[in-house]
Amino acid sequence: MKLRIAHLASEAVPFSKTGGLADVVGALPQALAALGNTVTVVVPAHRTTVKEELPGKATGEVWAMGMRAELRETHHKGATVVLLDCPQLFVRPALYSLPEGDFPDNPIRYAFFARAALYAVAARGGADVIHAHDWQAALAPLLLARFPEHRAGLPGAVSVLTIHNLAYQGVFPPWVLEACQLPRDLFTLDTLEFYGQVNFLKGGLVSADAITTVSPTYAREILTPQFGCRLEGVLATRSDRLFGILNGLDLESWNPATDRYIPAPYTAATVREGKTAAHEALAAEAELAPGSRPLLGMVSRLAEQKGADLLAAALEEIVALGFDVVVLGTGERRYEETLQAAQLSHPGRVRVFARFDEGLAHRIYAGSDLFLMPSRWEPCGLGQMIAMRYGTLPVVTRTGGLADTVVEVGEPSGTGFLLSELSPQALVAALTRARELLQNPARLDAVRREGMGRDFSWDRSARAYEELYRSLLA
Repeated sequence: MKLRIAHLASEAVPFSKTGGLADVVGALPQALAALGNTVTVVVPAHRTTVKEELPGKATGEVWAMGMRAELRETHHKGATVVLLDCPQLFVRPALYSLPEGDFPDNPIRYAFFARAALYAVAARGGADVIHAHDWQAALAPLLLARFPEHRAGLPGAVSVLTIHNLAYQGVFPPWVLEACQLPRDLFTLDTLEFYGQVNFLKGGLVSADAITTVSPTYAREILTPQFGCRLEGVLATRSDRLFGILNGLDLESWNPATDRYIPAPYTAATVREGKTAAHEALAAEAELAPGSRPLLGMVSRLAEQKGADLLAAALEEIVALGFDVVVLGTGERRYEETLQAAQLSHPGRVRVFARFDEGLAHRIYAGSDLFLMPSRWEPCGLGQMIAMRYGTLPVVTRTGGLADTVVEVGEPSGTGFLLSELSPQALVAALTRARELLQNPARLDAVRREGMGRDFSWDRSARAYEELYRSLLA
């Protein structure tokens, strides 16, 4: 039986993006459609000016909270995309915030979005599954469960809420209830109330028919105080409805056999030759000193969550081990400055590119021997998957999606190296183990091919979601 699936999200590639959420909502619907399902994606029509032309054609309108949204319909890789065009809410210079802070009307913007999106899906004939993403769409399962006007428009629909990062919850003062036209009786411990505030994500967690996260390990981690962001108790009450499904990877964009950014395309059969050429080109681009030293790459936001402090603390020992280091990314000033200072202290051995550069990112994935990703928490992570696809061995912490995708070299089907603990000493120990492997070319090639053969396709993820949807509808 073909399913009718509606994804509700605040951003989706190629229409809007601030982070990984947009990548997921741009790719998962496409994979679900490829399985034969009818898939709709509903997103705000974000734009910077009212004169900016929107894709698609106008197909109707919906009203919610006294405001109107024009429905603009287009198509993207097998899925129908409905853009909700409400200029007073979604014509902004940015999606959620400016440097001075979040837009103060964000609760109104996304309460409207959840309502209008449900009305839009109903107007298009309904759906079997309403799949909401993150706090911006989290009111949709609550509205569907508690508001007769929404249930009437979607009488048989089940709801799924995906947590992409539990740290972002949509927490606001109690006065937003009136502004969002939400009744006061929802401000209770078992619904929206959260330490005296209103929590949009909590409203979805207690209402959705199923809750998913973006990796199995992260689904377990968020049940603990360390990772639960004060919602672990709420999640514990719904643990029988909590599932971890690993995100996929865009295999077209990240493919060493066809990558236009690298000097010589390669496959698993030609990985040694291809990576040698990529290594030499990257070393020249980064102005590293001549020699055949192994190269440690990192493409990351420079923040404590991403383990930038571990790299900074261990950098002297890493260079002493014989590694060259290339880092691409921006972030907290203290880490940018520390790494820039290390570059000055180790000319030709450490290079930091404090910018966003898509082509260089591809060349670092291809040209590095090892890829560093020592995150404190990582709901899913894509960097480690990309690295393996390019025959680069990831060095990661044992958390979230990193633990679900990287197997320690030495174990069956090993593909990388995992830190025994979150410390500079554990990082150096992992790199010491890696150094031994790098000195054994035949074994190194076998590990590279093992990683390149892993299935990180969205088809795998989509089939898991489809199985979950069908179980809810049974």
